[in-house]
Amino acid sequence: MQVSNAYWGFPISPELHDTAKSTIAMINQTDGTEPNRLSLTAASIVSQLTQHGLQNYYHKPTEIVPLPPMAKKTADTGIKAIMVGLDFVIRQFFKNRSHEELQLISNYLDLMLHAHPESGNHFLVFALNDNLYNRAKYLLTSVRENSRRDDYMEGVIDALCDLVVEGVKYYYAEPTRLVNFGGLTKKTADVSISQVQKGIQSLIKKLVSELGHSQLVELSHHIEFMLHAADDLNKGAA
Repeated sequence: MQVSNAYWGFPISPELHDTAKSTIAMINQTDGTEPNRLSLTAASIVSQLTQHGLQNYYHKPTEIVPLPPMAKKTADTGIKAIMVGLDFVIRQFFKNRSHEELQLISNYLDLMLHAHPESGNHFLVFALNDNLYNRAKYLLTSVRENSRRDDYMEGVIDALCDLVVEGVKYYYAEPTRLVNFGGLTKKTADVSISQVQKGIQSLIKKLVSELGHSQLVELSHHIEFMLHAADDLNKGAA
């Protein structure tokens, strides 16, 4: 993963962070005689990380800003469909991986795992370009200081959708570049991940556009928690 001035990342539990780290160490230390078992273990870790992602991208925001029952039911159905698509991609991705490929993937994942040296919080992060980071920070300030939603609503939705695009890049496109992903399998997985991306973006557009100003302010604090300046993320590191 590239070095950046800013990152986007969601919190994960210390237990999951430590389990992921120990799995990475195990993959790098074994002789590669049981790649299928290690593949299943790695797939399980990635699936758990995905669940944490959905918790922070969807479930946590809907706890902060409760949806009307009908809207919540519709959104929950959409999230379940998205998770089915992600589970399919995860299973396909880790199927028949060689030990060398598992090492490449695990070392890539290791770069995304971060334990904050001061707060003790644990995150899965990926690099953000300066333009998207600065745009997101500007929009968060606009939400808090300006009650006229129409002044920034389109920009907020666009920025959140762009974060989804960046997430797909780091969570899917980059890892698949590291391995020998068969043509037909990759094509099928590409279609599935494209549908997942469109589903998430559709939910963002629908749900965020219905929020009032006070609700947007509440949501902005959660979003800001997942934006990290590199200096802050590494503050206090030895």
